[in-house]
Amino acid sequence: MRVLGRIGKILGSLALVLGMSTVVAGPVFADEQPEYRLQVSPAKLDLELAPGEKTEKSFQVQNTGTKPFKFTVEATVYSVSDEDYDPDYKTESNYTDLAKWITLSQTEGEVEPNGSVKIDVLVDVPKDVPAGGQYAAIMVTMVNEESDGNGQGAAIGAIQRIGLVMYSTVEGNTRKEGKVIENKIPSFRFQPPIVATSTVENTGNVHATATYTLQVFPFFGGEEVYSNEDNPETRTILPETKRYNEVAWEGAPALGIFKVKQTVNFLGTDDVTEKVVFLCPIWFLFIILLLIFVVVFWIVSRVRGRRLN
Repeated sequence: MRVLGRIGKILGSLALVLGMSTVVAGPVFADEQPEYRLQVSPAKLDLELAPGEKTEKSFQVQNTGTKPFKFTVEATVYSVSDEDYDPDYKTESNYTDLAKWITLSQTEGEVEPNGSVKIDVLVDVPKDVPAGGQYAAIMVTMVNEESDGNGQGAAIGAIQRIGLVMYSTVEGNTRKEGKVIENKIPSFRFQPPIVATSTVENTGNVHATATYTLQVFPFFGGEEVYSNEDNPETRTILPETKRYNEVAWEGAPALGIFKVKQTVNFLGTDDVTEKVVFLCPIWFLFIILLLIFVVVFWIVSRVRGRRLN
C-alpha cells in the first residue's frame, strides 16, 4: 500500500505541475521604422477578361521607410511548382499568357518616405485566346544607388522585391471541376499545435477557392474550445494543380484529449473529417509507462511473495 501511496503522490505532483503556468513578461518596444521598406497595395489583382477587349487596373507602390528609394516594375509569368505552392516566375504554360498582354504605365520610378506611386496596368487580350484562367505577377523591385566616389551613381542592386499576383479569367467555355483528395487529422501529437491537413485538386480550367474550417471540442463535453468558423482560412487553387494546406490550433495545451473536426469546402461541396486527438508530451508518456511498469512489478512481487508464504 505504501508503494501505491507513493505512486498517487507522484501523479498528484505531476497534475499540479501541469496545472501551473508561469507568465514571464518583458519590456515591449515599438519597432523602429526601417530606412527602406517596400509595400504594394492591393496585394493581388482579380480581373474578368474578354477576347479582343482591353481591361485596366492599377496598384500603388508604397514607401513605409524613412528614406526615398527607386524601383523597377515588370510583368512576369506566374505558376506554382508543387503541392506546397512555391511560386514559379519562369515556367510558361497555357495559363501564363497573361504576362504577354500587359502594358505598364511606367517601368521605373522613385517614391518618397510615406509616399506612393500609382502604376496602371493595361491588359490587351487577343481576339483568338481560349477561355479559362490566366495568371501573371507584377514584380516590383526596390533598387538603390550610391556614389562611386567620383560623383557618379553606382547601382548596388535590388534591396527588396515583391510579387503582386494577377488572377484572371477569360470568359467563354470555362470549367470548374475538382475535389478534396485528402483530409486528415493526426490522432496523436507529442506537442502542440493541433494540426489538420488536406490536399485539394483542381481539374478545371479556372482557379477556384477552397475554404478550411477547424473546430476543436473537449473529449468530455460539447462546448467548443477553438474554432475559426468566423474567419476560416481560404486558399486559391490554380487550374490543373493540387494544393496542400495545414490548419492549426496554435493555442492548444501541452496535454489533453480533444475531438477535432475539419471541414474543407471546395466548389460548394463539404468534405468533413473528425478524429479524437491525444496531446501528450513524450516525457509525460515516458513517466506514465514507467509508472505502469512499477505497478506491474509491484503486483508481480506481491503475488510471488504470497506464493512463497
